[in-house]
Amino acid sequence: MRHPLLLGLATLAVVLVPGRAEAQWSFRLAVEAPLYSHATVNGQSSSFGINESFQPGIDLIGSYFLSDWSVDLEFHRGIAATGTGYSRTLGYLGPGTTLDVTTFPLYARASVPFQLENSFAVYLRLGGGLKIMDLAFLRAYFEVTVDLSLAGTGLTFFGSQAVNAGLGLWLRL
Repeated sequence: MRHPLLLGLATLAVVLVPGRAEAQWSFRLAVEAPLYSHATVNGQSSSFGINESFQPGIDLIGSYFLSDWSVDLEFHRGIAATGTGYSRTLGYLGPGTTLDVTTFPLYARASVPFQLENSFAVYLRLGGGLKIMDLAFLRAYFEVTVDLSLAGTGLTFFGSQAVNAGLGLWLRL
């Protein structure tokens, strides 16, 4: 009776260990800014482009990879804004996922960030990027993301849109 149980446990260990051996952590740090942003809040519509207000922000992403997919946690905080009457982008935090095939120069990601400041809002963030330099453990990358509102105080479904671009460093441990 013990032998079939031991054989089953050994088989399970052999199947699971290779996947665990490829698991790794990664951290990304980027500076990004909205290229174009449009929002309709409580019936009032507004929009701006990077030519009217430059609003850089810091984007931090921690990831846990198993093979080509990861589970992410993203934090974003605006640091400044130019132009009269404009303010920095608000901070948000949320879960996400990334598809990154190491032998391919492009990657894709999606997240659902929650706004941390002022009022409640939830967004869908879709993005992709190009790995500019890839040294196995360190990468430089260029990324474009689209933020779409899902719900929030005064926001409607897809009532807010933003297209962002950023440059960053990606450390894989």
